[in-house]
Amino acid sequence: MSRSIAPLLCIFLLLATSSASAFNITRILGQYPDYSTFNDLLSKSGLATDINKRGTITLLAVPNGAIGDLASKSDDILKRVLSTHVVLDYYDPMKLQRMKEKTAKMTNMFQQSGTAAYDQGFLNVTAKEGTFVFGSAVVGSVRDSKLEKSVMNQPYNISVLGISKPIVTPGLDGTMAPISAPPPKVPAPKKSPVAESPAEEEEAESPSQEEEAESPSEEAESPSEDDDGADSPAPSPNADSPPADAAPPPSSAGKLKASFGLFVVLASVVAAY
Repeated sequence: MSRSIAPLLCIFLLLATSSASAFNITRILGQYPDYSTFNDLLSKSGLATDINKRGTITLLAVPNGAIGDLASKSDDILKRVLSTHVVLDYYDPMKLQRMKEKTAKMTNMFQQSGTAAYDQGFLNVTAKEGTFVFGSAVVGSVRDSKLEKSVMNQPYNISVLGISKPIVTPGLDGTMAPISAPPPKVPAPKKSPVAESPAEEEEAESPSQEEEAESPSEEAESPSEDDDGADSPAPSPNADSPPADAAPPPSSAGKLKASFGLFVVLASVVAAY
């Protein structure tokens, strides 16, 4: 008996587990009239079927009064836009309040489409002014979809959060290209002193012809030392000092020798007579 009961218990547990994890998003939103238009758009685009196949999601639902132009989009574009409102994880207000950082990045269902680019498959949620603000993770996106309330939750399978307006993800409808991240800023190189060319140096060093004509050179203005010596008159010789070529006057000893010689000549002449 016990052997026959054991398989039945296993089957019962599997059915209980599957029924607990499975949900029907159309039926759930059908209980909240404020989100009836959003619920209809999920069914129209076919996204409701994909949501019901998930085991864990968080749906960011938009109220009827804030739908805007979503209803006028084609089914293909509508499915892309609505898929960015489906987060592939469970978040309720309590879990959001336990975030360690003020901003968290979430993966949405569009990421698994195979066509997401430039972070189109991600959302950012930021704690701001006592509430939480959702927006696309694409660079330059507007992030102003505020959390208004928790519509319903079934931990930890499905959570429906009401937001103030649709999330706008650039590039989904083809009206604009996704915004790419700006290139990193490169610091401007420091200006180095510009080396002067040889021609510029010659122009800087040598004065122009006009300057040479207007201002005489220093050599012309101030005579050199050699010119000073040639132009200045030589000092006049002293009148009292004899000229350099004049012979010195005969001394007394010289005069005596001359007289003695003359006396000898005269004596010899007299003796001859």
